[in-house]
Amino acid sequence: MPAAESENSYTPGVFSNQYRLDGKVALITGGHGALAEAMAFALADLGCDLALAARKQEQCVKIAHAIEEDFGRRALGLRCDVTSEAEIADTVARTCEGLGTIDILINNAGVSWWGLPQDIPLSGWQKVIDVNLTGTFLTCREVARRMIDSGGGSIINIASVGAYLSYTPDEGQVVPYTTSKAALVHLTRDLAAQWAEHRIRVNAVAPGSMQTGLTETLDNAQQEKMRASILLGRFGRPVELTGAVATLASDAGGFITGQTFVVDGGQLIG
Repeated sequence: MPAAESENSYTPGVFSNQYRLDGKVALITGGHGALAEAMAFALADLGCDLALAARKQEQCVKIAHAIEEDFGRRALGLRCDVTSEAEIADTVARTCEGLGTIDILINNAGVSWWGLPQDIPLSGWQKVIDVNLTGTFLTCREVARRMIDSGGGSIINIASVGAYLSYTPDEGQVVPYTTSKAALVHLTRDLAAQWAEHRIRVNAVAPGSMQTGLTETLDNAQQEKMRASILLGRFGRPVELTGAVATLASDAGGFITGQTFVVDGGQLIG
């Protein structure tokens, strides 16, 4: 038996305990909506305390209260516009003041802009890039400064299967969105390379078409066409994103960095 294998003790609980997040603190931007709620509840169920931050603070506060009542974890609902360096810095500071630290960052804030590329105004393009890409970078930067001082952590960027797809006009007119998400995948790799020496793991999760968000803005014909392109024949459920998130946030993903987990029901293949 190899030496490394013989050092392991495969006793009951050794695997499930890898996913436990007791004593950990997570910050989730874009902290409301179906995906954020599923991720927050999953982390709370694993023992994590949470700060949820978004421009609509009242929605974050509502989820935070549910976490405290249903899971017995500490939770904060904060206001944060990720296009503002000052608000990001304030959110990170308030999270650390209220919960002690930040061990896990989930960058979930995102917007889209619908339209043919020849008709997209600069303001529309800039809005998507500012939130999806620049906002993610600024939040990563601010949190990483804390993680470097505290000895490491896990950063999870919420990308999209759209990072790997190009749509015809009848399928989708979301060039700023898909471009920003493709850049986010590469940013994830770059930050993983830069911060590995500080024990900061940086990964991404790329959801496919889910029963929420952008999918809900499509008409029935477009939704049916999209559903037909998914090998499993259906849209994903928000809770089905939580397995990848829990793995990357916990010791179960301790040897994973610079990767993007595609959770799409086979959409890329189909």
